[in-house]
Amino acid sequence: MQSFNLVLIRFCLSAWVGAAVIFVINGVQDVTFQPFDSLTRDQLITLHFPVYYTIAWVLLTGSFLSSLMLRTKNLWSRKKANLITALIMLILAISVVDYFWIYTPLESMITPPGSPRPAQFHHYHQASKYINSVSILLALIAAISVNGPAFRQTPEISSADRSVTNVK
Repeated sequence: MQSFNLVLIRFCLSAWVGAAVIFVINGVQDVTFQPFDSLTRDQLITLHFPVYYTIAWVLLTGSFLSSLMLRTKNLWSRKKANLITALIMLILAISVVDYFWIYTPLESMITPPGSPRPAQFHHYHQASKYINSVSILLALIAAISVNGPAFRQTPEISSADRSVTNVK
């Protein structure tokens, strides 16, 4: 079960970082693509972002559950295990805050598609960029931590014990 959870946490965190980066690249291209009018851009936002959050929550929840299972296995030091779990919890919390307090108001500002944007749209859009950048950076840090070598904590063997095992 330990190796399954290790594979799962590594896959989920790495997949999330990759998916988020690809999503951001495609999202920026969609919004800056000149032939698209305001109506089309608004429709693309309302189509893509719910998928973004769904993928985030599925992959991050899988990561979080795996991190909880791995904490008891002494795969990493307690400090590293706590850091990984805390990072994943923080990323999930940021994602929930982003969805309910930033994306949902932004979506209501562009609904119906093509409607004029209110003055606070720019503020929310900037907040969305910053909070998503922080979230992806934290996910990258967590993924790097998880994908590093996993060392079991084993007790040191004394020199007397080594000589006995060498004699056999």
